[in-house]
Amino acid sequence: MRSCFFLLIAFVISSTAQAETNNNSSLNAQALFSYEQADVYTADQQALRRVFLAGLPRYMTQDGDLIDEDIASLEQAPLAARSSDYSFSQSKLVLAQKIYKDHPIGFYSGCRFHAQQKLLVPDWKTCGYQARKNPERAKRIEWEHVVPAWTFGHQLQCWQQGGRAYCRDHSATFRQMEADMHNLVPAIGELNGDRTNFPYGMVNGEARAYGAKVNMEIDFKTHTAEPPDNVYGDVARINFYMRDRYHLALSNQQLQLFTAWNNLDPVDTWEQQRNELIRQAQGNDNPYVTRYQHLDSKQVEAVERDWIDELYLLIFNQRSSLPYFVFALATILYLGYLKYRRSRASSQKSSSTNASSTAKKTTTTKAKKT
Repeated sequence: MRSCFFLLIAFVISSTAQAETNNNSSLNAQALFSYEQADVYTADQQALRRVFLAGLPRYMTQDGDLIDEDIASLEQAPLAARSSDYSFSQSKLVLAQKIYKDHPIGFYSGCRFHAQQKLLVPDWKTCGYQARKNPERAKRIEWEHVVPAWTFGHQLQCWQQGGRAYCRDHSATFRQMEADMHNLVPAIGELNGDRTNFPYGMVNGEARAYGAKVNMEIDFKTHTAEPPDNVYGDVARINFYMRDRYHLALSNQQLQLFTAWNNLDPVDTWEQQRNELIRQAQGNDNPYVTRYQHLDSKQVEAVERDWIDELYLLIFNQRSSLPYFVFALATILYLGYLKYRRSRASSQKSSSTNASSTAKKTTTTKAKKT
């Protein structure tokens, strides 16, 4: 209850401080460093800070992500996690060499891709792709996190201390989520970059900004991405899997949307094959694919939800207009609450099991006396 109280206080403080935040142009609410604190700037004036992984320099964006981290290649990247338990670098290699070896098709575009000097590159002609703004990045395939690293990273304390690089170096949980192949799909680099960490949703109209045949819609005003309808279900089942496996939060709106998408787009042959290949390589399957069924919202409500979940989701969705310390404090308090809730659920399950065992022994004893 104490955590709930502090979380509520943090929300009240955030509301009163919003006006002050809007006047602060030096440091964005989501930024880990200010524009003036950057080490370098890109051609389009994006601020970057130099960080080191395995002793080698990389560049981090203001929101904590890493530049050129998702490039698809057939050779081992020079950077890997400090621990050998999980490695995004290794997962990318397995995906390129084994999982998608016989199915080289982009997730959002439907473009076929092939190896060219160890890199995976798309053939635009096979899907009618047209670059929207970044033709150079559109010439390569990248591994897209369906649930963005930014999204699950922000539910861990490590992200506040140094973004993706710090989480990879200090959190085994983050490394496992980042490397989970069920959450990784091949995408044209420009699409991966444009989608960024936007949540999925329905976008009004059919702008077809990437070519008449590429049905990937991104609304930069509402920060929403709508995938092609032939992968609606894939997106939904990956989100359900990630939520259940890593205790991530989904809003009621997302829950309803993904339930509908799951029902509209059933599991197809390739999704089944992909699921089995990843199970063989990673050791676990996606149960929403293995045991596919039409769902309603009650069936996918696997993680207990209460008003504190809804309150944190409200704060999370408004994070861009809140002071950074408020969002960070709310996240820390929410993580503490989740830990308490899991502990309580485990205790209740243990008590229930013990009670059931005792009742069974009593029944057996009575039967023997009779």
